[in-house]
Amino acid sequence: MRELNQKRLGYFEAVYDHRSIRRAADALNTAPSVITRQITLLEEELGITLFERRPRGVAPTEVAAHVLEYLRGCQAHRQQLAARLQAVESMEEGSVRIVASEGFMDHLLEKVVGPFCAAHLRLSVELNALSMTNIVRAVAEDEAHIGLAYNPQPDPRIAFVASAPAPTKLLVRKNHPLTLIRKPLSLQQVLQYPLALMPAGYGVSQVIETLEYAEHIKLNPLLRSNSIVALKRFVRSTNGVAFFFAGTAATPELEAGQVALLDIAHPLCATAKLRLIVRQSRPLSPAATRMLMDIRRNIPGFGTGSVRPEKSKGNARA
Repeated sequence: MRELNQKRLGYFEAVYDHRSIRRAADALNTAPSVITRQITLLEEELGITLFERRPRGVAPTEVAAHVLEYLRGCQAHRQQLAARLQAVESMEEGSVRIVASEGFMDHLLEKVVGPFCAAHLRLSVELNALSMTNIVRAVAEDEAHIGLAYNPQPDPRIAFVASAPAPTKLLVRKNHPLTLIRKPLSLQQVLQYPLALMPAGYGVSQVIETLEYAEHIKLNPLLRSNSIVALKRFVRSTNGVAFFFAGTAATPELEAGQVALLDIAHPLCATAKLRLIVRQSRPLSPAATRMLMDIRRNIPGFGTGSVRPEKSKGNARA
């Protein structure tokens, strides 16, 4: 059955309520002939008789009650939809899904997500740690509203809302021999020690792959792990080193004097960036927009300007 004409259903409801075409016409401020014509068309559309003529007005048939029930159900659903849309608009209902590099989870929870949840108890927030390539995929395929990724490559499906310099550095334990060198480290100096790396698909590994290609070398890590915690523990408990991103991932250990982040004397390490991303041309709900603004305000280097996504061009590198 085709979708029923809502205007005709409105005429039907008026006749049903008033039990008279004339009284329905008066209530709707229209001519009785208009009402009669629309009821006739509705009956033809349904293939049933809705009203029986009586000496004084009309009487609805048994099937007319089913049509009225359908109409009232449609009205109730429209009202419910309007109420829910208003709830979403006023941030009393809805959800926000965020994907981020593991190293930024603590900072996001403490500075952004925690306060946001406390202020909006009726919303649902989902926060997941993923690799850089999976962050880009999740945002591009609408599995997440917002992504916070380390050094993602350009992809035509996503837009950069904000970027901050986040050079790749070397993480070492306190009192490591490399901390005695008072200038950026050469690759030759770095490679004298056991090495820990993130696996392929992560932002740091993207930098390392580019570095290997540019320098015609192949790094052979002693440890490869997708866990930031594992990399930090490896560095703290051995004489090993790990390529790490400048940011908040090692802040507690740095403040406690347990580790140090050392500069690397290579231009590729200096070009890495932290990116706040959304899907290209995707309209965000008020809740997701507010979350996006809160992340931008609370991540060092992003600034506090208006949210204006910068189109990302090219193809993502896996």
